[in-house]
Amino acid sequence: MTTRYVWDDLPGAVRRRVESVVGTVVGAESPDTCYTSPFVATLGTAEGGRAFAKGAPIGDTDVAEGLRREAVVSPIVGRFAATLLGEIAVDGWCVLVFEYVDGTHLDLSPGSGELGVLAETLEDVQTIDPPPGVELPPLAERWEKYLTGDERSLLAGDTLVHTDLDPENLMIRYAGYGRRLYLLDWGRAAIGPAWAEYAGLYDRLLLRGHTPESARAWLNRFPVWRRADRAALCAFVAARQRQEIDLMGDKAAAPGVARWATLLDE
Repeated sequence: MTTRYVWDDLPGAVRRRVESVVGTVVGAESPDTCYTSPFVATLGTAEGGRAFAKGAPIGDTDVAEGLRREAVVSPIVGRFAATLLGEIAVDGWCVLVFEYVDGTHLDLSPGSGELGVLAETLEDVQTIDPPPGVELPPLAERWEKYLTGDERSLLAGDTLVHTDLDPENLMIRYAGYGRRLYLLDWGRAAIGPAWAEYAGLYDRLLLRGHTPESARAWLNRFPVWRRADRAALCAFVAARQRQEIDLMGDKAAAPGVARWATLLDE
């Protein structure tokens, strides 16, 4: 089981460095839900401000890699993510400090009026050109053990993809008549084909009540999705199904395997 840390558990040097970024911390609230980082907290400051912090011991290599990716992506995605206020590496810890986004989690359910802002934001994000040499892995690397060489080549691309569009990572903020969607937690960001972002979202839509038909119809609004190669989609679905079986076991994985299969229905 992953060790969870609260603010007072952090080494003094780490807390002092965080406070050098946000000001004196007078309160810290860690969520009850499970996050990928061992330390996650909303920080309240003496000046009345708030910030969001997440971190891990550097020896926790998987989580540290996710934090590294977030730090790499932050200046690239700009207004589409929470602003990174500070990246701290001290006393065996890596901690990222972000602006606090005061909003609500996006409603992905059928008929939601917020699906439109999601569509607009995803299309805007996909206009970003990752800078040459950006240190993000290719998407196919994630499922390397589940794919043949030919299948891996089908998942090649040059688009920055978030790949973890769970509602927990989709925060919408309303201001007057406007609304702004933030894509949070870029720890699984990768470089891949543009359509893969929408393919990954398909399962999230089903889990929020969409039928396969309505979910596929929603994806069809995106030109990059309509242009996706059928063989490449088959490779993506195969990777997700094999991963489900590997992680969950044949019987336990059956619902997930069946859901992914419907993505390929005509």
